Amino acid sequence: MTKRPTEQDTLRADIEQARGELADTVDALVAKTDVKRRVGEKTEQVKENLVERAHEAKGKVDVLAGQASDQAGQAVELVRRKPIPAAIIAAVLAALIALLIRQRSR
Repeated sequence: MTKRPTEQDTLRADIEQARGELADTVDALVAKTDVKRRVGEKTEQVKENLVERAHEAKGKVDVLAGQASDQAGQAVELVRRKPIPAAIIAAVLAALIALLIRQRSR
């Protein structure tokens, strides 16, 4: 023998469901109006993003520093193997710089 839900039982069930939905809505509204928490979350996101970018930049700087060091080493080796052409290039550059400075001072 099953008991058929009465109109009162149906109303109670509807009220309980409405209370649950209302509680969810209130919780969502409270979360949206909790500015301090939202600012904290956004601050944390920005901080994580900056830390990630800093790590990426450091990696790129390390790679570029290694490449520059390699190229400087190659230039030094080239000057050691062929000092005369390097000296001539240095003298020509010094003369050009001296001429430019002299013309600007007039």
